[in-house]
Amino acid sequence: MEQYTLYENARILTLDKLLPHARAMLISKGVILSLFEEEHPVISGLGAIRRVDCQNLVMMPAFTDSHVHLMDTGRKLEIADLSSARSENEAVSILHKASINVPRGDWIQGSRWAHNLWTPPALPTKKSLDAAFPHNPVFLPSKCGHLIWVNSCALKMAEMTRETPDPAGGRIDKDPLTGEPTGIIKENYELICRAIPPISDQRKREFLKKSAAHFNRFGIAHVHTIDAMDDFFLLQEMRRSADFTLNAVIYVPDSSLENLILARIRSGFGDDNLRFGGIKSFVDGSLGGRTAWMEEPFEEEPDNTGINMTPPKTLLEMIEKANTHGISVMTHAIGDLAVLTILDIYSRIEKSLSPSITPPFRNRVEHFQILSEKIISRLPHFHGVASVQPVHILSDWRPADQFWGVRSRFAYAFRTLRKFGFPLVFGSDSPVEPINPFWGLYASVQRKDLEGHPDKGWFADESLTILEALQAYCTEPPMIVGEGSRKGSLSPGKRADFILVDHDLLAEDPEIWKNTRIFATAVSGEIVFQEI
Repeated sequence: MEQYTLYENARILTLDKLLPHARAMLISKGVILSLFEEEHPVISGLGAIRRVDCQNLVMMPAFTDSHVHLMDTGRKLEIADLSSARSENEAVSILHKASINVPRGDWIQGSRWAHNLWTPPALPTKKSLDAAFPHNPVFLPSKCGHLIWVNSCALKMAEMTRETPDPAGGRIDKDPLTGEPTGIIKENYELICRAIPPISDQRKREFLKKSAAHFNRFGIAHVHTIDAMDDFFLLQEMRRSADFTLNAVIYVPDSSLENLILARIRSGFGDDNLRFGGIKSFVDGSLGGRTAWMEEPFEEEPDNTGINMTPPKTLLEMIEKANTHGISVMTHAIGDLAVLTILDIYSRIEKSLSPSITPPFRNRVEHFQILSEKIISRLPHFHGVASVQPVHILSDWRPADQFWGVRSRFAYAFRTLRKFGFPLVFGSDSPVEPINPFWGLYASVQRKDLEGHPDKGWFADESLTILEALQAYCTEPPMIVGEGSRKGSLSPGKRADFILVDHDLLAEDPEIWKNTRIFATAVSGEIVFQEI
């Protein structure tokens, strides 16, 4: 006998234009059959129906986080988090307490240090780490992930000396007097990574499971993730596993392009549990590390216009080749020159490609963090996807004002981007930022940090409405990867991916959204997280 479940006595926000609100939802085999305006509808002719009283909680579609790093998220749930430190010494102290049982000679790892929040806001050096960890190599990615902080032991294991040249698309900071590496490496730190022992597949599986549970806890059922080809293989093994309760669209590094072409894998390959999205490329670095590629120098740094990680000619050739073989591309671009460069490259490729070989998914610009008048003039002709992370505003609005000055008027310019009509999707860049979608919703609508600053919102003209923000988290992401007919809203015929929460975002004060409590998350009708 077919099993039916009726979720009743709920305040349902469907995001379906035909029936925006409902009070009950009938599902079967993970698919929504009907919505009802009655709290406790009478249903006959179906046999036994399991009834679940939702206690008048708000039901809404589960979220999609459109830019995450699954493996890194799971791994960083287990290592020292240095984000609370407000000085170099405090960061070292936190790391020391967290690694007191690490055997001599083993690597010590932590993450998420943010020197822009320190007093003084200066880059750290290897000296403090050398004093605390003389016998262990230390590897510490920054909050933005575009800088690493290491000690002398790590530099020695990587055979990095004063003679080591800057890697392609990266920079080794060196003492201006001695020429010795300071312990800070920007952007390309592959030399250090090669010295770190590889992680076993079993540990990687554990990290991926931790990530899935972590995302479910925050109401996220779907992610667009950027991970290695090896991780793609592991996800294929785990895609139907009972303890991996997350749907993923995966993008892999552009270094995998030739193998993908040989295997004839196109964007869209897969199913609703795991789908291949395309490849990921980089134009530049980050705001926090002052490595974003800018047309004009950073404020008070007249010689610094950031780092161009991949030459434009190389990008053009690589993206054109990918698109020709049916593979879509997402490209990291934060600085205004980086954004301008990738928009021009996408435009040139679009004009040169035959419609018959256009990739099934649109190319994406990841971050789109700052615009300019030149960029805005090109937006009417942009036919890709803007993938942005509003949660960055919480910690970045002050550094943006400091490092970009008046140019910040068009930083995180969501309203400007949206008015041109191309898809706008939201993510967190986890583990760079917290994944909580309600913080992202708050930031995109209120343009404030969690302490309510600045009072009137940061360039409030760029705010979105709550409905627009929900679309960027729920309905738009599945549309851009060909899943819009099956996911994104609570509509008959779509999957029953939903959450139960205590706040009605359309009716309540935005200032309380950031404290929204999630009681349950369901994926295909199965409860994968429930607060006891």
